[in-house]
Amino acid sequence: MVDYEAALEYLGSFGKYQKIKFALLFVMQMPVAFHMLAMSFLAAKVDHHCVLPGLKEAGFEPKDACALNYSIPLVYDEDEDDWEFSKCTRYVDVGIYSLGNLSCPYFATTNETGGRSVEKCDQGWWYDRSQYHESIFTEFDLVCENKAMSNIAQALYMLGVLLGSVGFGQLSDIIGRKKTMLPCLILQIIFGVAAAFAPNLTSFIIFRLIVGAACLGSFLPAFVAVTEMVGTEKRTLVATWCQISFAFGLIIMALLAYLLRSWRHLQLTISLINVPMLPLWWYMIESPRWLQSQGRDKEVERIIREAAKVNGVVVPDSVFTAKKAEPKLDTRKYTVLDLVRTPNMRKRSIIIFFNWLVITMVYYGLGLNTSSLGGNDYINFALAGLVEIPALLGSIYATDYFGRRYPHSAALVLGGIACLFTPYLAPPYVAEHLNPLSITLAMIGKFAVTANFNIIYFWTAEMYPTVVRNVGVGTSSMWARVGGVISPFVLLSDTAWGPLPYLIFGVLSVTAGAIALLLPETLGVPLPETLEEGEHFGRKWPTQLGVESPGEDVALTKQVLAENKV
Repeated sequence: MVDYEAALEYLGSFGKYQKIKFALLFVMQMPVAFHMLAMSFLAAKVDHHCVLPGLKEAGFEPKDACALNYSIPLVYDEDEDDWEFSKCTRYVDVGIYSLGNLSCPYFATTNETGGRSVEKCDQGWWYDRSQYHESIFTEFDLVCENKAMSNIAQALYMLGVLLGSVGFGQLSDIIGRKKTMLPCLILQIIFGVAAAFAPNLTSFIIFRLIVGAACLGSFLPAFVAVTEMVGTEKRTLVATWCQISFAFGLIIMALLAYLLRSWRHLQLTISLINVPMLPLWWYMIESPRWLQSQGRDKEVERIIREAAKVNGVVVPDSVFTAKKAEPKLDTRKYTVLDLVRTPNMRKRSIIIFFNWLVITMVYYGLGLNTSSLGGNDYINFALAGLVEIPALLGSIYATDYFGRRYPHSAALVLGGIACLFTPYLAPPYVAEHLNPLSITLAMIGKFAVTANFNIIYFWTAEMYPTVVRNVGVGTSSMWARVGGVISPFVLLSDTAWGPLPYLIFGVLSVTAGAIALLLPETLGVPLPETLEEGEHFGRKWPTQLGVESPGEDVALTKQVLAENKV
């Protein structure tokens, strides 16, 4: 059989050939970021009030303070600690005659209607289109009783992401990474374009749900293919650069949203961008390790010889005629129940799942909520993408130097504290000129949670024993998708109190960071292989065994288990 691992000794762990193939995947994954956080612009909320009959005919502008003061009741906004014009009601006796005879300035009391009757907006809403010309918020009137619908739309999109991670993840193990990506790219194009022409909110949500499933169906197989293509020592690096492609996608998304102020034009553009990706797919290679697992040695050999030619090296024939070692047979079928069957594994799994859920919830919460920070929405969104690049690269060096546990916990606590203070450094709590402090803290939170996103991936894989490693990472990823579904509803809590979403993100981040300290360190440690080793990994031992805590040394763990029949 062909020995791909041995071939890498000659090809290099990350040689020229692998870099070219990686670059193709890097470019192909950027559009995934467009769709994942597109609702920041597709569902952009703007200032609005009831349409006032006769306003234009009477010679008033839609935001004329005098006309609004006469036509719309004032309501008290606890978050702003001030009175504002109602967004959902207006006075009944408003029309061409009353407005035409209005003598300005008109002064009304702020806390009463003066006996005038009030009714709900019965002729639609006026929207401020100075920044966003058109969004699903304005087109489908997602205001008043329907204001939660944009959050529900994003939650259902993340449900599609959850379904895609499960369904297409399984498919990629069956038909291969490359073959899974093609239909997902096509689905993104078809249903992304369909969403751009959606006649109503229901069809928009359904089309976007399918796009969400397709996005994960293209991102995850590419992510796995990249890590399987390179040597072991380069896996963390290339996996991190896959995440950086997502960050670049966010920056480009901010530019596209700035240039295209209509949600239909934006949705159409981010969907059609995948069309040029289809020819790039042709030049991809299937994962050599997956091909090897399927016994398709001829294809693996072809890839190795092609790579050797590009890299300018010679691979000896012994690599292609290696004797197949007898595999260790393990007939037992491991399931998610094995992750929680024993006490130590159960405690570790609960902490890991909670960390995945919180990290994803806060990541998408901060990404979708940049418009609430004040300042320029497009710049804030681009900054949120830009800070991810140093966060991802820095997380590699931090974990190689300090280990996994302390950088992960410190980043979560730092991000949580930043979230706790962010809303209180924005108006009305501080003066307008201090708003950059709020944006800075929000970016610190995004920086920290992005670093956590990278660390938790490989740390989780290292903590679970070999026999349940795939099950452990897959189950953890599902909890991450649950966090993505919850995130829009956390953002909706701002209707109860403006700072509440950030306070929830902050408290949960600090909590997750604190309990992460209970997880074992894995840097430079031989990883557990069996469930028994996994149960005792990082565990405190009884002093009568003559050793304090060998749990993070697998060799010593095996010795103690054997000698003391633990």
